[in-house]
Amino acid sequence: MVEKKIVVYDLRLSYNGPLDIESFYKEVDDWITEKGMEKEITKKMEHLTPQGKEIAWTVEGWKRLEEFYKDTVRLRAQFHNVKEVTILKNGRKIRINQANVLLIFDGILETDISERWQQKPLFYFFRALFDKYVYKFHTEKYFDVIYADTHELHKRLKAFLSLYKYKVD
Repeated sequence: MVEKKIVVYDLRLSYNGPLDIESFYKEVDDWITEKGMEKEITKKMEHLTPQGKEIAWTVEGWKRLEEFYKDTVRLRAQFHNVKEVTILKNGRKIRINQANVLLIFDGILETDISERWQQKPLFYFFRALFDKYVYKFHTEKYFDVIYADTHELHKRLKAFLSLYKYKVD
């Protein structure tokens, strides 16, 4: 049985302005690759409305820290009122997206020690005590790694989105 301990919950970043959504996806993929993580897209949805396109995208990057521990960084991206606009820059026409963006970051430590303990009620009770008082010291050393990874992705995407305002102007 996998247990999830949430280290960073609901870290948010909002943005309103020009951006290229495909470049955004590539930036996230590049970060995941640089960190040596595996990628899993859990949700990708597009919906057309009269105001523009609505896009919801959820991706998880994860890597094994040890045999029974997994570092997971989840990014939920919501793009609202996405419209394609044409901008004139240096005498050239550039097609770019205009959108309201909300990014939500979560950092999760997953422990999977079910193979080490039996699923009988007495063993399960002792395992819960062991996790709470003994293994706690062993798992807390990974909290800093997960916290740093989640905040690093947050900073990188914040810089990425901030640069788009300067690229367009």
